[in-house]
Amino acid sequence: MFEVTDEAVSEPLDLDSDETTAPPDTTARFRLPREQSQVWAAGAVLGLLILTAQIVNHYRDELAATPRFGRTLTAFYTSLGVQLVPHWDLRAYEVRQLGASADPAGRGLITLRASIKNAGRQPQPLPLLRVTLQDRFGNHIAARDVAPRFYVPRSIPESSYLAGGQRIDAEMGFVDPGANAVGFEIDACLPASGGGITCANDLATR
Repeated sequence: MFEVTDEAVSEPLDLDSDETTAPPDTTARFRLPREQSQVWAAGAVLGLLILTAQIVNHYRDELAATPRFGRTLTAFYTSLGVQLVPHWDLRAYEVRQLGASADPAGRGLITLRASIKNAGRQPQPLPLLRVTLQDRFGNHIAARDVAPRFYVPRSIPESSYLAGGQRIDAEMGFVDPGANAVGFEIDACLPASGGGITCANDLATR
């Protein structure tokens, strides 16, 4: 038989007592001070702005060809000394010859006429016109790129855009090349990325 001694008797547990040990608060969460939260929020906004600027800079030439961002973006980069080369659709230009006439005053001048149409949907700038003179065998004798200010009516600013489906008439004066030049062709051209000029006929032969 076991003998129960006073040493073996532990202090009795009072079941009627209201004193209980509270469990640890597992719902408590780590919270940043208000100042630090504002710093994190400002940093996130700044990071988003930097990312957006990088995306815009990467696609700046494509965005410059859109009606929504084109003028603003081009003006901004021009102020920074950067010349954008928007990705216009050269194939959208339709150039038709309307004939040539000699100067009736006999001053040795010839006038070429053509029409330019933007067959695309979005507005596009007035193109350069490359006029190529041909001999009776179809060989190229000479060529010249004519800027818009030399062929559009004075009532139309050089920086104007051709709306989708819009057509204008062009008129250019040249020194008469003589009897060797019996024909000519006119092509629409625009500045190319990396420098130089690209014309619609160049794309057609690729």
